[in-house]
Amino acid sequence: MKNSLKKDDGFTLVEVLAALLIFSFAIIGLTRSGTESVRAVSVLQDKAYAGIVADNQLIRSRIEPLKVGAKTGKDTVKGKPYEWRVETSETESDGFYRLIVTVSESQTDQVILTRTAFRTDKTL
Repeated sequence: MKNSLKKDDGFTLVEVLAALLIFSFAIIGLTRSGTESVRAVSVLQDKAYAGIVADNQLIRSRIEPLKVGAKTGKDTVKGKPYEWRVETSETESDGFYRLIVTVSESQTDQVILTRTAFRTDKTL
């Protein structure tokens, strides 16, 4: 029986190493993009929760009697603490007021979200 293996059969060591190098770069890129996706989801989740806190404070500010000035407080959404600040100020139009709500993380004081709304001097 004659050996049918030729010198051209299979891959050389250099070809295998080149393929491994290309594969490793691809895996590193995929890992990095996965990590960035997880981080982006976390930021979006924080913004969504901060939006809930801001909306709640805007609704409360519209229901309560009007007071020009600032008030602060803390809320918790899904177990995560947030600090909020509502600033009520007069505008150029008589009887029309600006409400600015700022929501930040309790641990870092980093502002996550700022919303602005307007109201008249009448309560709902």
